[in-house]
Amino acid sequence: MSYFGRVLWVNLSSEKIWEEKVNDRVYENFLGGYGLAAKIIFERQVSGIDPFSPESILCFAPGMLTGTSVSFSGRYMVAAKSPATGGWGDANSGGKLGPEIKKTGYDAIFFVGRAEKPIYFQIDNNKKEIRSAKKFWGKDAVETEKEILSELKSNKFKIAAIGKGGEKLSCMAGIVTDRGRTAARMGLGAVMGSKNLKAIALRGEEKVLIYDGKEVKRLNREFLKKYTKLFSMTENFSKFQIGKVLPPAGLATTRAKVWPKMPPDFFRFLQRWNGTAGWAGWSFQSGDTPVKNWKGSCKDFSAEKTLKITEDSVHKYRKKRYACMNCPLGCGGILEVDEGPYPLEETHTPEYESLGSLGAMTLCDDLPTILKINDLCNREGIDTISLGSTLSFALECFEKGILKEDEVGMKLEWGDPDCLLYLTRKIIDREGIGDVLADGVKRASERIGKGSEEFAIHSGGMEPAMHDPRTDPGYGIAYECEPTPGRHTTSIIFQDMMEMEKISEDFIPSPPLYRQEERYRWKHLGENTAIGSEYFHFASCAGLCIFGPLTSGAMIPITEWINAATGWNLSHEEGLRIGERILTLKQAFNAREGLKPFKLTPRARGLPPLKDGKAKGISLDMDALDRGFYGKVGWDPETGKPSKEKLEELGLKEAKKALYDGMDS
Repeated sequence: MSYFGRVLWVNLSSEKIWEEKVNDRVYENFLGGYGLAAKIIFERQVSGIDPFSPESILCFAPGMLTGTSVSFSGRYMVAAKSPATGGWGDANSGGKLGPEIKKTGYDAIFFVGRAEKPIYFQIDNNKKEIRSAKKFWGKDAVETEKEILSELKSNKFKIAAIGKGGEKLSCMAGIVTDRGRTAARMGLGAVMGSKNLKAIALRGEEKVLIYDGKEVKRLNREFLKKYTKLFSMTENFSKFQIGKVLPPAGLATTRAKVWPKMPPDFFRFLQRWNGTAGWAGWSFQSGDTPVKNWKGSCKDFSAEKTLKITEDSVHKYRKKRYACMNCPLGCGGILEVDEGPYPLEETHTPEYESLGSLGAMTLCDDLPTILKINDLCNREGIDTISLGSTLSFALECFEKGILKEDEVGMKLEWGDPDCLLYLTRKIIDREGIGDVLADGVKRASERIGKGSEEFAIHSGGMEPAMHDPRTDPGYGIAYECEPTPGRHTTSIIFQDMMEMEKISEDFIPSPPLYRQEERYRWKHLGENTAIGSEYFHFASCAGLCIFGPLTSGAMIPITEWINAATGWNLSHEEGLRIGERILTLKQAFNAREGLKPFKLTPRARGLPPLKDGKAKGISLDMDALDRGFYGKVGWDPETGKPSKEKLEELGLKEAKKALYDGMDS
């Protein structure tokens, strides 16, 4: 059935451990991952609690297909109330932990309470134990993983751990697996740290049973035959230095009068070649990447600078390629840097988001420093998107005279690698200015004051991803309308690559070539973005990596895989309805916490001002686009509250009771 129908609970205060059964209907409505987590946490956790309180629930949950042989099905998710936004929080990662959770025989592990002293939680097949982590506290996540494996005398355990970021309750803290892969966003590593939970160590032998194994194999075989057909072409990208062409190609798009749709095949080539770093050059020069704390442009970060930190400059250090479980793409890489001031024996290839936030946002073109900071973040569990945004905010504060040299400890200058590394270490250790900055730009601006809020770019306390809505307004809708703000998973370009018009009957196909005004005024953009979000939640909670749909378009058989694994008979529209239900329950969580719709703040920097602002000469009315999104999903645009009718339609009885019982509708 691809799921076990049971979850594990661990109360760290009482050290009580127990399992609970979960009804089949829950999986039919919410799948796994953060869908399952949202269902259970919404019903079990009272509103208004502090994310760091013992009563706060932290969940590790693989997707429903994770642990099967389905392609791209290696993901796991972490979920809890976010200390960054005060609302629903979830983070997503690949690697090897997700399948191992399934191998322990559970669809999710929930932690509640707080241990008196640092501990780690171990599952060794049927044995479950809370063990002391006192000797690991203060060590980074990579060291912790290595030492726990040594203590357990086995390399078969899969480890998830926090570094200093989580221990010191930074709202930028994530959770680290596989010696550097991070479920980074929303500050959930700090929730783990607040519970004195240093790590989890898992080893299991349970097999995930599926309904029709032959059909899953057939679907995989047919999909992979088409998907891998042109992989050999990607090897020529490096041979002929195709990467050097991408920055000028990106720059050319800024002058174009029309925008073509991005085909999933082309994106697949770039991802196969060098992961997300493979298309960074195009993004840096096309206007996609925000520059200099969102106030600059590609004129401030030239193609020459771009090539120093993207494409072949990164690729030359790659020691090996790797793939997550069941991934045919293999976009991950391990680097070995044996030159320069910061040699690194083994480190993960930085993602595009890291290169953008640590490079273009800070105007730094020093690759050794960027690789070093990226490695520090991977080890200490710090979100690179939030870190780069916070560094650039600090640089602008210094530039404007709001922060002084005696407060910071050194002179700060745009692009200076020494000051970036200095600030990063201060933030990790929460020392001096690092303590001011460690919780992201919203709290830093509140602490600093002096008008700094005018250039503290965030949405509800979450720093947005490295994609500028002034180039693709779909990102702006996602940053403001998603229950987990600042995400970049439902833009126009993502909708194009997923070929949403072939998946949803309600999706209104966009033109093959956008004229500039259509890109910003496409009247169905808000509604289409909502449908794209529903599809993203459906695919994610199934356990699939988002790069599956983005690099294969509509040919990826997600619904068919689920049906073969479970024996269900889902249609594509029913799958989208599951995604809508998950999306709406997350929003209901925020509404119950009293949170109103998020806004990218300040809009004058992150987005053109309403009506008076211009994006490439075109008026961009984000409020109208947001209303299109809210109208499609049935949420109030002023309060963010899902309507009573929508909650009834989706069968969200507990959410309806929490938001409406005893109140006028």
